[in-house]
Formats: sequence, structure tokens, C-alpha cells
Amino acid sequence: QEPPAAVLPPPRDDGRAPEGIVKRIAEEDGQRRSWRNKLDLSRALLEDGEVTSLNEMACMQAYLTWVASGQIKCEEDGSHHRPCAHADASRKISAMLWQFAGFGDAQRFIARRVFPALPSYADHFTCAVPMTRIRDIAHRGDIPHELKQEIKHTLQNKLHRCADPGDMVTCHNLIEKCRRENRYSGSFMHEFEIFYKELKEFFNAGGLDEKCHTIGCSDDSLRGATEEFLKRKHGGWLPNDQLAALAGLRELVAPRVQAEQQMLLFDLELEKYAFVLLSQLAGELEHAQRGSGDWWGRLLHVLSLSLKQSELSGIGVEECAAVGRELSACAGSVGGGPSTFLSMRLAATADRALRICFLLTQQLEAAYSVVPKLGQALRVDGHAVSVFVEAEMRTSVLFQVSKFVQLVMQEAKRAAKLPLWTAISAGTGIGRVLRCNELSEAWTKKLPAEGAIVFCNEAGGDEELPPLVRGVVVARDLPVLSHLALRARQLGAVFGCTTERPLYEGLLAKAADGAGVKLIVEAVGDVRVEPASDAELKEAAAKASGAAKTDAKSEGRKAKLGQLNVEARDVMAVVDLADSPQTAGSKAASSGKLESIADKAGFKAPKGQAVPFGVMTTSVKGEGVDAAVKALQEALDSGSADIAKLAEAARATVEKCSVPKKVLEDLLAGLPEGTDRVAVRSSANSEDLEGVSGAGLHDSVLGVDPKDKAALERAVLKVWSSMFTLRAVQSRHAAGMPLFQGVAMGVLVQPMVSLEGRAYAFIAFSKHVVEKDPSSVYLEMCVGLGETLASADQPGTPYRLVVKKAAPSAVKLLSLASFSYGLQDASGGPVAVRVDYSKEKLSTDQAFLEKLAQDVAAVAAKVEECYGTPMDMEGVVLERGDAREVHLVQARPIVEA
Repeated sequence: QEPPAAVLPPPRDDGRAPEGIVKRIAEEDGQRRSWRNKLDLSRALLEDGEVTSLNEMACMQAYLTWVASGQIKCEEDGSHHRPCAHADASRKISAMLWQFAGFGDAQRFIARRVFPALPSYADHFTCAVPMTRIRDIAHRGDIPHELKQEIKHTLQNKLHRCADPGDMVTCHNLIEKCRRENRYSGSFMHEFEIFYKELKEFFNAGGLDEKCHTIGCSDDSLRGATEEFLKRKHGGWLPNDQLAALAGLRELVAPRVQAEQQMLLFDLELEKYAFVLLSQLAGELEHAQRGSGDWWGRLLHVLSLSLKQSELSGIGVEECAAVGRELSACAGSVGGGPSTFLSMRLAATADRALRICFLLTQQLEAAYSVVPKLGQALRVDGHAVSVFVEAEMRTSVLFQVSKFVQLVMQEAKRAAKLPLWTAISAGTGIGRVLRCNELSEAWTKKLPAEGAIVFCNEAGGDEELPPLVRGVVVARDLPVLSHLALRARQLGAVFGCTTERPLYEGLLAKAADGAGVKLIVEAVGDVRVEPASDAELKEAAAKASGAAKTDAKSEGRKAKLGQLNVEARDVMAVVDLADSPQTAGSKAASSGKLESIADKAGFKAPKGQAVPFGVMTTSVKGEGVDAAVKALQEALDSGSADIAKLAEAARATVEKCSVPKKVLEDLLAGLPEGTDRVAVRSSANSEDLEGVSGAGLHDSVLGVDPKDKAALERAVLKVWSSMFTLRAVQSRHAAGMPLFQGVAMGVLVQPMVSLEGRAYAFIAFSKHVVEKDPSSVYLEMCVGLGETLASADQPGTPYRLVVKKAAPSAVKLLSLASFSYGLQDASGGPVAVRVDYSKEKLSTDQAFLEKLAQDVAAVAAKVEECYGTPMDMEGVVLERGDAREVHLVQARPIVEA
């Protein structure tokens, strides 16, 4: 029976501390002595909007579990409520749990763990007088008076007055007593046994075999699959054969779980047994001889089955399905052991699968972190609390999935001879360890004068590194050519990252917070930590200080802004600005130069328009702007914690300004005929400079309709306001540039090429910056548009290749892509589309991938030749049938320390 509609208040992020629910549950539990009242507390918490976060739901799960298991005692409270009252509360709670489950994978995971602690709300328990069989049993004429009285007073009346899980123990003990005495009629014992099964159903206490017989075998649509599963389960079949039958049964059960409570409980028991089977299989594969075709075939088959279990539970459904398709595509080719290219495919697939596990684990660790406080407040046995938290983290199917994925990752990388670390910036950095969850937190902490070596779980890819950071280690992979990577090399900070969590944790174990260390990152992909003495720390700090003084002396001052000419107020074609960076910025000028050399170098470039600096300086002004800039400057000078908030306020003030109507009209008039979408990009005098790249500091707006003047104006204002993104503000401050005085933003407006066919974005460096090899082009590519590569805000690995400039342009493949999403062109702006690598030619055809890389590398080498210096360029390759076009959207000189 489908639960009636109930409205769960939407999740809210109001900074409410999770301790609030701990306090309320602990206080009210003491007043709510009966099971019905404890269930009603959970209902009230949900309806009152007190359970909207993962922390709060984890606490509610723990509370109901401890009540159901007897860790929290239930007592009669003098009230009289038949079991239908409990069933009604369960139905209402269940309806709201399903709403909560719809908010995400972690929410669904926890909600599924709550359901078994609730009583059944089947029709025969929600009727006015449920469980009448026990009344008939207590009034039978074939049992002695004493037994009648015992059944009536200890069970019948108690159930109909104030039921709780202890009644099932009472019933079990009475039946056992009757069995021992062995003097009652068969019909009496039969009826008592039937009632005991009914009671177990009400308290959701039956095991898997019992549910198979009472649910699976009694349902015509499930009978065949249930019988096949039981035959394999009890017939000594191998675990993978049992798992295959179990998956087939779950495929029939899973679609019915939300509408039918019994099917949900059946599915949960099947999921539990799947965990047991997967545990056995993990042990077998871990201890077997690795690397053979047979071993790989078994591993990929079991991993596919385990991902299917997660999919059937509703966790990571689309990602599990995508990974499963890639595994199936690879499985047919591992007969003699995987080739190097196939091993790279498997490593990329494992990286993607590992993210499903890691993301959920991160969320659950945070969710269950408050449960021990609840246990303490309720005086639950400490060991029981520990067991509960440990079980929730380690007895999930995805815990077993992570074991199989780690096996795939380790063996695939070994077979492909891939490094376990990615060297973003090679070298040796010396400083004191600073541990953070996110790299951006380094700006909020006081960094040691000797320099900091930052260890962090996460980096968004657009962060600015504080000047005192000497090295970074991140527990995820990042594109080597991302904005963050570029700035690390610009600062001379060494930088390594890995998706291998055990490797990261092993390194972290050697780096206590505050300890002096040497971080050594080798270009070949080796990262290690060694202790640093006080003398080494002092020497490194002195060298850094001396280098800074030398730079300041040679420059005469800190980093210089680009030249600034604010006289021009009219929109200009970028091709006319190729030699005039002072008019609309280096990016606009470089785009003009690209347009002028495109035919010679063998690529296509958009015919763009530029809004010069002078338009911004006359449009972005007034008391509001002055006040916002002044407040932000004061916060920077004082090191205030309000910098981010004030930077956002400055942005908002700029976006309230207006763009001259003539500018908007001239932009549209100057674009090629038929242009229906444009990219609106920044071109500031504080970026793309010698010694200061500034890549990724400012915003671009894609997919703007130039005929929509309001949309075009909003885009221009957003680009202007991005002078005050937190990363841009931090970058200028760190480089010694002014906050606003003398800073100007030109705007580059370029037609967006139609991306019909297949689009592959790339970033190409005409010099291998990690190995400092000018004879090679270093490429990173992804499916779709390039923001995935440049910002690095999406976890995953790009296609990485190195191509020699000299004939025959030898290609070295470093990695295949594992990003879950590609940005695809769409009206109104790019949209994220899930990538299916089993159908992606870059991942299935090595020759196609290498030829595409050679074509891009040839363009990169010609651009370097035209500019006369190693270049960093961004673009997209379009595949339309048999035709291939290489488009460049921007290029800038490579900036290194």
C-alpha cells in the first residue's frame, strides 16, 4: 500500500548545528517512554523540519535503530493505543523518508537504513483492531487456565495496550516454553507459530530465507527468480553464481520498493546478502594470482555485478550504469591480459568508479560524525555506538565495490606502467606542513614564515596560491594545464596529486601538522616526503626572501600592470588590435594576432569584437563602487575574514552599472552575419602579462544571444565585475598590484562555432613544462567544451599526451580521460552531459586519439613559431564526418617561475 502524501520541508542550510537534534532527542526521549511515543517523536521531527541534513537523519536513524534493538528501553506509559497507531506513525515517517531519499545518494543511503527499524503498516496492521489471532489463542479451550492467563496478560493485553519490540521476545519465550513442555495440541502450536510470524512481520524481524518464502514464493511474478536464487544459495553454488541470481531477483523487486513496504524490506535483506557474497569474492580475488586473462575476466565480471547492486539500491544509478557499460566493453578484450591501451582504459574507468565510492564515503563520514554525541546523551553503551557507526560505514555494497575498484586501479596502472602520482609542478619544496580539507582554506590560515607545504583533500582548480606556499599535495587528480597548475608553476611551488587514497594517506602519515618537511615531486610521477631540519627551513626561507628581493630590485617594484589607454570608447575588431594590448588588453590583442595568422598556421579563429578599456572606466564608477572598493581594500590590508563577502559585494555593485547602448549595438553589427551565440570573455590589463598569467581569474560567459541586448549587457557586466572574484582579488594582492586603481577590463566578444558533430576541447603547451622539454608539445583534452580542463572544478583525469615536434611526431600517451561529464553546447549556455566512454572514439581507438593529438601539436608548434616564444593555447577540435577542424580561441605566452 502506497503511503499517503506527506510534505517534508525542503533541506535548508541555515548554519544550524547538528547538536540541536542531539539535544532535542535526548530531552524528549526521557518524556516519551513508550515505543509509540518514540516513533511519534521521529514523525514530529520530520514534520517540524528538524531533520533536513544528513547529520540529523543519521541521528534519527541511530535513535530508531537503538530503540528497535533494545539499546534504548521502551516502557508502558499508562496510555492505551493498539498497534494500528504505531503502523500509522510508520506510514507517515516512511512517506517523508522517501522524500528525503530523493535529495541525493547519501540521503537515499541513510533513509534505506531507517526503514527496517519501523513497524509494518500493511493493511492487517492498520485496521481498527489488528492482531486478533492472539485473542483467539488466549481463549482456546484446549489449553490450561494458567497458560491462558499468561498469554492474555503478558502478550495479548500488552500488545493491544502498548506494543514494543520486547513483545516479540515475550512471544518467542512463550512458544519455546510450550515446545519444552510438549503437552499442547498440534492445532494450538500451529496457531501460535502463525501468530509469531505475524508478530515478526509487524516488527520487521524476519530474515532473508523467511522473506523469500513469505514474499518471493507467494508472488507469481517473483516465484521463479526466488526459487532459482534459493536453489543456488542452499545448493553450494559459487558466490558469483549466487550473486547473478540475486541480481536477477532484485531487478524484479527493486522497482516496487517505494510502493510496497514488504518489497522494500525484502530488497534490503537481498542487499545485505549481496554484501556477504561480495566480501567472499573480494577475498578470493585479492589472494588469487593476479594479471592473467582469467583473473581479469573474473574481476571485471564481479565488479560489474557489484555496481549493479548499487544501481538497484538507487545509489549512483547513472554513474554505475555508465561505468558498467565501459567495463563490459573492456571485458571482451582481456583474454590474454589487457594491452597497454586497454590497461589505461581500465585505470580511467576505475578512477571514475572510485569517485562514486569516495564521494558517498565522505558524505557518510560527516553525517555519522555526530552520532557518538547522541549515544552519549542517551546513555547508550559506548561499544554499541561504535559498532553502529562502523557497521554503517563498512557494511555497504559500495564498500566492497571500492575493494574491486582498487584492484583494477592497481593492476591496470602496473600493466600500463603508469605513475601513481601526477606531477603538476616538479621540484623540491621545503616548509612546514599545513593540513586542510580544501586548498582554498590556506588563505584563511596564518602561514609559517618558513613557507607551507599544504596537504588537502580537495582543490577546485581556480584557487590562487598564497605566496608562502612552497608545495601542495592533493588527494585527487587535476589537469596539469589547469589554471591552478599554471599558477603553481608560476610561483615555483612544487605540486603533486593522486587518486590513490592509500598513497596520499601514507604520505600524510609522514607529515605531521606543523612539521618541517621536504616535498619532492619528480616529473616521472614519484612524490615523497622527507624530514627537514631547522637549518634547512631557515636556508630555504632565506633563499625565497632573497629571490623576492632580487625580483623587486630588478623590476623596480612589484608586478606591473599592463599598459593602459582609456581614450578609445568604440567597439573595435580584434584583428585591428593585434599590436595594441594597451587598448583592450593582451587577450584581445592576442586573439587579433591569432586571427591574422590562422590561415598560415592551419587553424581557425573566431572573428571577434573588443570593448576597449575606456568603456569600462566611464561606466564602472560612482559612490557605490567607490565605497565597495574602499571596504574591500581595508579588509585586504587588515587580513579580515570578510574579504570573500566584501569581494562579492563589490561584484554586485559593478553589476548594477550599465553598458552604453551604442556599445551593445556596435557589438552586434560587427559580428559575422548569422552569429546567434557569442562567448563574452575578459581581457584585463592584469592578466596575460610577462611573469603573470592570471589565467582563470576572471569570468567568461558562454552561449549569449547577441541580439538579446539585456542578456548581452548582463554578460558584459558580469565580465567587468569578475575583477572582484575572490581569486582575482587575491592574485593582484599577492602580486603587489593595486585592487582597482589603474586596473581595467576590456571585453572580448567572439562568435561561438557551431559544435555539430563531436567536439574535443584541448589546452596545448608548445613546451613540456613539467619536464622542461622544448622539443615536445604537452596536450590535455576532454570531451566537450574546455572549461572542464581550465577550471579543474570537475574531478577526474583528462586525456594527456606528449607529442614530439620533430618528424615522425612520436606520441606518448600518459592517461585516458575519466571525467564523468562533458560540457556540451546548448542554447542558453553549456550543459553538463554524462560521458559514455564505451562509445567515445578517443577512448576506444588509439590510432584516432594519437592522430588527433599530432594535428593539434602541429598547430601548437606553428603558433609558437609565429609568436617567437613557447605558447599556452586553448581551443577545440571539431569532428564532422571525415572532416577535422582545429579552432583556437586564445593563446598566451607560457609563464614559469
